[in-house]
Parts: sequence; structure tokens; C-alpha cells
Amino acid sequence: MPLDRLDRKILSILQLDAGLTNAALAEKVGTSPSSCLRRVQRLRDSGVLRHTVALVDPAAAGRSLTALVEVFLDHHGVPQRQDFVRRLVQEPAVAQAWAVTGEPDVMLMMHLRDMQEYQVVCDRLFGHDANVVRFRSLFVMETYKAETAVSFSEDS
Repeated sequence: MPLDRLDRKILSILQLDAGLTNAALAEKVGTSPSSCLRRVQRLRDSGVLRHTVALVDPAAAGRSLTALVEVFLDHHGVPQRQDFVRRLVQEPAVAQAWAVTGEPDVMLMMHLRDMQEYQVVCDRLFGHDANVVRFRSLFVMETYKAETAVSFSEDS
């Protein structure tokens, strides 16, 4: 679905504050509330606007250990990959997971309470899966930028 200037403006504002009322959003983007509501609904229906969420600070929620995990698989066939992905999706500690190019096959981002939970999760996800050849973890020491917004800047 092609996005026009008004769609991009609506999405940019909603990414910063999805709790705005429709009337406040319409005022910020310079359109009528009814037009704004129709556009937001169209963006939802088309899948451009996937979810409206509250972003929680992992550390404030007691999950201050963030691990980035590279996973190396032995077999890349659909059945083996689907089984692994199904378990990833069901694992609460896995916040994000991607199939990637390069040496690792999968990259994960996990939010954990501590190293003990990390060990339990790794045992559960990797320890009993013959398709996982190895995994390597990096632990976040400091966060410099953690944005969820997609940029609509014309300069990007």
C-alpha cells in the first residue's frame, strides 16, 4: 500500500504516542477527526499499522540482562527450521528473532532476569535440539539507542 504524506505523518506521530485520542491526532496532522479515523483504520486493515502497544523498560520490569544470541543450525530444511522457530516464538524470554544472512542462521534478542535464567532458556532452546550446532551470546553492557519507530524522513 503506497503511503502519502498524511499517512506518514499519522504513523510518525502514533509511533511517538499511540495513546493520543483521535481528535488530538487529527489536530496534530491537520485533518478532520473523521478523515483521520478512516486513515488509521485503513492503515490497520492493510497491515501497515500492526499493533498499538505500550513499551516497557525491561530493566524496570526486572529483566535487566539483554542477550543477543547467534544460532548456527546444521540443517536448513523447512521442517527443521519450522520446529525451531515454533519453540522460539513460544519462549517468553525471546523478545525478537530473525533469520539472517552470513554465518549465523538466526539472531535472537532476549530479555532475562539474570544468568541463571539465561542458562535455563539456553538449555531449553538449544540443549536438546540436534539441529543447533552451536550458539554464541553477546551481553548488552550499555544501550545507546533502542528505538522502535520506523523513520519516514525524506532524507533517510
